[in-house]
Amino acid sequence: MPLSILCRSLRDIDTYTTGFPRGTGQNIFRAVKHCLPGPYTFILTASKELPKQCTRYGTTTAKYASRKNVGVRMPDDPICKAILEMMDEPLISTSVKSPKENEWILDPVTIADVYGPEGLDFVVDGGVRVADPSTVVDMTGGTPRIIRQGKGPKQPWMVSESDTDFATNGANGSIPYLA
Repeated sequence: MPLSILCRSLRDIDTYTTGFPRGTGQNIFRAVKHCLPGPYTFILTASKELPKQCTRYGTTTAKYASRKNVGVRMPDDPICKAILEMMDEPLISTSVKSPKENEWILDPVTIADVYGPEGLDFVVDGGVRVADPSTVVDMTGGTPRIIRQGKGPKQPWMVSESDTDFATNGANGSIPYLA
């Protein structure tokens, strides 16, 4: 199950990753700022400051595989924002799917029952939630590429596999022009 970190600020993102790409003549950072906080997860290159729990796959009993990228979010959910404001560092998070039915688990009691034995630290009971996963954008290549379309709308500077430019240039094509 891939892990992400929930950050309260762009400063947290800069601390735990190498930051957003700095393109030549492109203003990706300004475009990203308009999306945050919001329903987006950005895949960025991890920095050495990122906790080891975020740089490995699996649970405490699985064999770990190193990874150099991490998903980062600045959620706009009021419960998440309140918790992050009280913390001195980001929270490790993941989307929660049922291991048996491959469907989203929305009930906090069920999440605690299923994942508590695997080392889940806590569950905040904010009630049953709406299953609106974030839009995941890979920022590690030459072009910001949507790898999962979710609640966040596609922005003009993002490409998806259905875009003509993506089909022509591939994942390492140039970043579309930003005004």
